[in-house]
Amino acid sequence: MSAAWINFFVSLSAVALMLVLHAFLVMCEISLVKFRYGGVSAQALEQLKRRRGIARLIENSDQTGRAVRFSKTLCTVAVGLLLMPLVSDFFGLFESKQAPERWLVVLLSFVCATSVHFLFAEIFPRGLAMRDPVKGIQRAYRVLWVFQILTLPAMLFFRGLKRMLFRRLGVDVEDELNPLDLDVQIRAMGEDSHALSPVVRKIVNRALQMQELVVQDVLLPRSQVVICDLEEDFKANLKVMKEAGHTRFPLCHGSLDDCVGILHIKDMFRLSGPLAAVDLVKVKRNVAIFELETPLEAALERMLRAKFHMALAVDEFGGIVGVVTFESILEELVGEIQDEFDSEEDQIRALRAPHTYRVSGLTPIHDLEETLGVEVENDEVSTFGGLITGELGRIPARGETLSLAGMRISIDEVDERRVIAVRVVVYRRSAGAPG
Repeated sequence: MSAAWINFFVSLSAVALMLVLHAFLVMCEISLVKFRYGGVSAQALEQLKRRRGIARLIENSDQTGRAVRFSKTLCTVAVGLLLMPLVSDFFGLFESKQAPERWLVVLLSFVCATSVHFLFAEIFPRGLAMRDPVKGIQRAYRVLWVFQILTLPAMLFFRGLKRMLFRRLGVDVEDELNPLDLDVQIRAMGEDSHALSPVVRKIVNRALQMQELVVQDVLLPRSQVVICDLEEDFKANLKVMKEAGHTRFPLCHGSLDDCVGILHIKDMFRLSGPLAAVDLVKVKRNVAIFELETPLEAALERMLRAKFHMALAVDEFGGIVGVVTFESILEELVGEIQDEFDSEEDQIRALRAPHTYRVSGLTPIHDLEETLGVEVENDEVSTFGGLITGELGRIPARGETLSLAGMRISIDEVDERRVIAVRVVVYRRSAGAPG
């Protein structure tokens, strides 16, 4: 066998090795994502954690994510560098008189690298890992461990360089996404089965963003909560409930501070006897209590488990500051839910004038910041109306104006209890804000 043929097979073997290593890394990546987000049973996960090497990969997710990303990059670059001379040598084996055009070598190298890499180093190992993540990690974790050890000096060097560059750009290096979280999670859920529809993709993105939210972000302030007052007679409470159009009400002695439970409107049909003698306490339901900083995911999990549709929110001193409902949490996933009692008007609606919007007082602060590109430095309120009222220290009058967080605000609608709607002109957006 000639030296040219030997060189060709050596290069081909090196490319194949890089593809195999990349495939093992992908298997590790997807398997770890499945572990992290409930893709395997707790029993199987506990059995895997008995193997020290796998346990460290699962527990040190930040370090593992960086190692996966860096190692995959090395393999991809290596495949690209090896394929170009490989293609050139291939032509040389059969065309000794004239070398191929350089552009042809580059084009064929690109096509071969993309096709082979995508098929054998991405799709195939990803499918295996998604089908059986336990076997996937068992087959591949040693490869990742070797890469972690071999690439540690280079990773430390580039991480230090990145920190220096990010500081120059004013970026916090800790804000960098873990590839085992957002990006990889989306790919693991959707790319290998079928394309996600726009609706599903929107819900997935909202679900991921919900991980950063707390109860305070979806809170309905106590000034806007309609209660069923035990100190009032049945007819008065019935009138209040009819006008509100809700199905659930906090059952209280005088105010929300003395809430004894939740009253569902359908439970009224179980009552009998004269209206004057009706005892609402007999049909009350238990009420959950959350602190303002409770993660929204945790609140949702508890409400689902206990079948609560409404809960009280308390501050650090135990004072009740409002309520959170199952519907308000669900709206973080699917968007605003309208029923026959809700207004059809959007919470934030762009007007014809540039940078001008009509905004509902019930708009959550985080939605306001995301849509208008402003930054509100107030963690004590959850709605735009609450922000305005808190800033002024009172309920504003119709037509009143104020400037706040880069916005010029004009009060359009207001009642004795809350701000209903305002007109907003954005004159200063936060750094990195949209449009």
